[in-house]
Amino acid sequence: MADRKTDRRTIYTKNLIKDSLLDLLKHTPYEKITVTAICKQSEITRATFYLHYSNIDEVLDEVLDEALRLTELDTNFSISHLFVHAETEKTFSPAPDDPDIYLPACQRAASNPKYRILFLDETMSHHILEKLYKREKGKKIPEIMNTYRVSEWEADKLFLFMLHGSFAVNKALGWNKSPDWYRAQKVIQSLIQP
Repeated sequence: MADRKTDRRTIYTKNLIKDSLLDLLKHTPYEKITVTAICKQSEITRATFYLHYSNIDEVLDEVLDEALRLTELDTNFSISHLFVHAETEKTFSPAPDDPDIYLPACQRAASNPKYRILFLDETMSHHILEKLYKREKGKKIPEIMNTYRVSEWEADKLFLFMLHGSFAVNKALGWNKSPDWYRAQKVIQSLIQP
């Protein structure tokens, strides 16, 4: 969709549409949400919706982009921090200065109450994983190649394994940073250490 001039009204309307999607997700699976439902929830017309978005997937992509921007807490975040790092987290409790530094990207985004609902919806897992993969592969695959001394193809497959595995564990544990989560991270870390 062509970029519209970004004025306060446009920003307000787009935020209203995105917030309406998040509200609807609290009681409706993503695959069952319609433009009509978003318009009703937002108290806007379909014409207004289509002025800003071509379809619901565009709204979801923007919401996911916002949620994943939270993962950019540390620009030096490395593959060794995809899971809790064994040397610095012997007890597997969060570091006092930044408790989210060791969290996978999806866990950090899901920790935000506003975006948590995205990660609880069963129908969006594939979409979220695909977005995470595309967003992170350019940085993570070279890191994995260097850390594990593997080819690009092998690094790609290892990254997919780490990403999907981390997502599955987080999902199984309800996206909560609980003692069980830290225990699971300890086991995973012991398996993936180079």
